[in-house]
Amino acid sequence: MIPYQNLYIYEISGVISNSRNFFKEHFIGCWNEGETSFLFFSQVHDEEVESFIGRKGLSLSSKNVLDYKTWQAGEELKPFKVGNLVICPPWENGRIEEGEVLVHLDPCVVFGTGYHPTTRNCLNALWQIYQKEALKKVLDLGTGSGILALAAAKWGAEEVIAIDCNELAVETALRNVLSNGESRHVEVKMGRAEDFVEEEADLLCANIHLRVIESL
Repeated sequence: MIPYQNLYIYEISGVISNSRNFFKEHFIGCWNEGETSFLFFSQVHDEEVESFIGRKGLSLSSKNVLDYKTWQAGEELKPFKVGNLVICPPWENGRIEEGEVLVHLDPCVVFGTGYHPTTRNCLNALWQIYQKEALKKVLDLGTGSGILALAAAKWGAEEVIAIDCNELAVETALRNVLSNGESRHVEVKMGRAEDFVEEEADLLCANIHLRVIESL
């Protein structure tokens, strides 16, 4: 069963950090984009948000309600296969055959369901690379849900460093790493891609904004 049917999204002018110190019940997380923060809840929380922004001297720019399928661009998330991996939302019953590996992936509300063409092409590229050579250390810049980092680990990477500048992405990736038993091989860190580009690695993945890639 999908963990939330509707998303209640509050757009706040200003940067909110350590959001879980302030919100608890029905709180999905906070997405930061420049000088704007988006608070996600699974239930309406008008009074709590208004009280919070009043105390912090912030302002509410907009409020939106979307069902989860609409947020995911109309896609109903189902299991799919890349290489020998079957990537499956935790609320679906993923079936595997001999030689296949099941990966439970909850994208929450961050990028990295595996349905977007850039993500799917990166997964296919990773699979092709690992058919030719065993890369020990992988750097995943802009990890999002952690999908590429998990794939690299499942295909043989001994060390994967997964980076994202967004606290909600870091939370989501870490949860997916733990639920798939890959905490020994995948380390999730919060930070800017630019600050990790000099990290030594056999392979660098960067499925992120073009302007960030150009700056790298």
